Amino acid sequence: MAITDLIFNTIVDLLNQTGYLGIFLLMVMESATLPVPSEGYLVSQGRLEFWSTVAVATIGSMVGTMVDYGIGYYLGRPAVLRYGRIVRFREKRLQTTEKWFATHGKSVVLLARFVPLLRTLIAFPAGIVRMDVKRFLAYSAIGILVWDIALVYLGVLAGQNSTAIANTLQAYFLPLGLAALTIVGILVYRELRTPKD
Repeated sequence: MAITDLIFNTIVDLLNQTGYLGIFLLMVMESATLPVPSEGYLVSQGRLEFWSTVAVATIGSMVGTMVDYGIGYYLGRPAVLRYGRIVRFREKRLQTTEKWFATHGKSVVLLARFVPLLRTLIAFPAGIVRMDVKRFLAYSAIGILVWDIALVYLGVLAGQNSTAIANTLQAYFLPLGLAALTIVGILVYRELRTPKD
């Protein structure tokens, strides 16, 4: 069994056992800035219903994003800077997002929901600048809902073509894995050589 099959099957088995609760928990973790895979495949297998999966994923994402918003709102900038390093959210990135808020207004929360990585980090500065929680929830809900519909739909498409995708990944896993490890090694090396602030 290839490593890609092992990883894929483990995730599918976990979601198959936990169903909608598993999707909810994965989306809470993802929206609380913890990197986890998203839902979709089980819908293509007929094990979960499309709109129920979207609803549960969106609610899970909203709970997770409120965790990050609460950290920014209640613990403030020092806590975000101190613990943000874990997810590579340093002062420079925080300053950039704060400038976005100043330049583009609160609608940046909605726009950020469509940018990978930024979509999960935007809640911290929204909390720090004490964005109105109702507006934050409204903008987040719209962006998260659209994103989750797209993710579930892509999961359905991937599930329908899983054999072809697995064969392609298996053929390219070793070269892509080596390339990824090389890139990570270079980034870690550069990070260690860069003087700290």
